[in-house]
Amino acid sequence: MSIENAAAYVSLSKFYLDQKHFLPQAKEHIDKAHQILERLNIIPHDEHLNNNLLAFEIYFLLIKCSVQAKQCLSQRDVKIKNSKHIKSIDTTHIDHDLSILEEYLQKLEHLMDSKNYSTKHMDYLLMKFEIAVNNLKEFDLHITNLIKIIIESIDRYSSDDKIKKKINIYLRAGFYFINFDDKIKEGLNYYKEAVDLAEQQEQENPSDMHKRQLANANFQWAKAKVKVDSLGDSTGQKFKRAIELYKQTNEENDRDILKVFDELATYYTKTENFQDALNVLCESLPDKKRLFGDFSDEVIQTESRIGAIYLRECEYINAAEHLKECFDLQEFAYGPKDPRTSQTRDALEILKKDPQVSRMFFSRTQDGIRKDRPAFKLTNRVSHEKGDHELLLTVTKKPPIYSKN
Repeated sequence: MSIENAAAYVSLSKFYLDQKHFLPQAKEHIDKAHQILERLNIIPHDEHLNNNLLAFEIYFLLIKCSVQAKQCLSQRDVKIKNSKHIKSIDTTHIDHDLSILEEYLQKLEHLMDSKNYSTKHMDYLLMKFEIAVNNLKEFDLHITNLIKIIIESIDRYSSDDKIKKKINIYLRAGFYFINFDDKIKEGLNYYKEAVDLAEQQEQENPSDMHKRQLANANFQWAKAKVKVDSLGDSTGQKFKRAIELYKQTNEENDRDILKVFDELATYYTKTENFQDALNVLCESLPDKKRLFGDFSDEVIQTESRIGAIYLRECEYINAAEHLKECFDLQEFAYGPKDPRTSQTRDALEILKKDPQVSRMFFSRTQDGIRKDRPAFKLTNRVSHEKGDHELLLTVTKKPPIYSKN
């Protein structure tokens, strides 16, 4: 057991974190490195550069794993939420680990040259920012000052992608602030800062990458305004601007532009422009099937939203068609007992009670496939089939053969 063993575990932990979906493995290896650190009794008072640097890396990765675990558990993905491995990752020692990380950082300031130390200090600032913006239960009174320090550090020390890094910070800050009612205005201002920077970069150095960056900034700003019910015409224009920029970089609708379509539909729904919402959703449906597959969440949710709008607009036959399609997909993807499947089933049962819908849609549907109207049939039709068959046998019957005496 040695410093070299701990360093090897740190490298493995970084590798698994970079691969995505391997968070439990990353946490397992950094825990082993932490155990070695404690057994070797390495503390911040140590004057050895490599020891302090290794300890900083270990506590940094411990915090990173915990923060990512909290992010995963806050997502809506049921499969992630049910992962016992991610649930087992400790998320209660973040503040304690951060305080120890600060002690090692202070020690490194005197042991490292200014350039290398600034890199570690930036890592610390960004981690502190990450911890703050992921806690939406209580507003961090120090976050405004933290954002200023991060932006100043990016301007002073970063050698590449300065604007991209600043845009990302402003967008994350905006999302954090709008979750608190008395901070919404400040949050929207951060979104504006991000859009202005992206616009400036696109004008000075036009490229597809900068167009997509500007499109994303406009999209995030518009989505935030919808979330806080700021539903003026300017919000719709921002969505359309994002769509226009994305289309300039890709002739086919891709995943990014489909996200914009979904949020634009939400905007139209909130402003009660239901026909516009319907048009956007119907337009996006074929591309979602192409990109995500027929049984994807994206397709199922779109079918559900289309059906719900038709239902609200009293177009019951169209509503039945899309809700039936949604129900069949949900039953296959989620199972018959899932609450989402049950909710769609209840809506269909209500629609079946409408005589016109029952006659025109459900009577012509079999196994989820809409059939043509059945041919008209006569009742009590007299059949001569049996008599015709007997007559045929009589005609074709050979005459008897008589033997000669």
